[in-house]
Amino acid sequence: MAVVTKEKIDQLLRARLRERGVSGKLDRIDLFPTPEGVLAEVVLRDASALEQAQQAVDSVENQLEGERISLLPTVRALWEVEKVRGIEIPNPPGAPSDLVGALFKGILKSGARRQEVWVAVTPSAQQVLRPLATRDQDWVGLVGKFLLHRLSVGGAGHWDPIREQKLELDGSAAQYLRWRPYEQLKRSVDLVFRSIDRARDFLQSFNLGGKKASDFNHVLEELPGPGGAIARGERVPTSNYHLYQMLLVSEKEDLRQYYFEKLERACNDWPELKAKFPKVLAA
Repeated sequence: MAVVTKEKIDQLLRARLRERGVSGKLDRIDLFPTPEGVLAEVVLRDASALEQAQQAVDSVENQLEGERISLLPTVRALWEVEKVRGIEIPNPPGAPSDLVGALFKGILKSGARRQEVWVAVTPSAQQVLRPLATRDQDWVGLVGKFLLHRLSVGGAGHWDPIREQKLELDGSAAQYLRWRPYEQLKRSVDLVFRSIDRARDFLQSFNLGGKKASDFNHVLEELPGPGGAIARGERVPTSNYHLYQMLLVSEKEDLRQYYFEKLERACNDWPELKAKFPKVLAA
């Protein structure tokens, strides 16, 4: 593969998007060089321009291919959930016939474009989420959170609601909504760095076990564990590692970065920690 700079690819993409009148609807361009090629994610604020943006990106991909440069593009839009409502009647008009479970209809909005989507909450998911949903409106809120979570995923694995208008909220997705693993783990990180005394106790646990605070597997062991109200007979996360496994890849990276930023800030705010735990804090 020929040598190429991110700046050159960024300039090419922006120029082609501008030619097709899309640049005003652009949110961002993210570029990530890899051994296989350059990953390019073009994110729009308005899904009505997706087709033009895709054409622009395809033209850049073809140009770079002629220069023996591999571009691996993703073009997507940012969506918001405008409305969700439960469907009570069987086989409503427009609903996919192969969805099984409690049916909901959602309206998504991205700029000037709106998109209808359908969500089926499976029986296994209903069982998991029942402690959170004592009213019909609670189910509407949970489905809205599920849609937002799916829309938050970027990259090649993103959900395109235009091409895929039906979703299934299954048991695995329900566990995520039920236990909110990202929020729980982030709250645990906040807790251990809330004061110098708590940070000292946290680092002391590494010291006693001969561990390093830079080893994230050990960090998960030492953070305060899962919490929350438990319904009778409910299967619950038993460890932070269990919560961590529920996370998206992007959330795992965000959580790791959040922890290391908190650790660095604590050491800067309380220099005595470095003096007391040099081996624990060594890279």
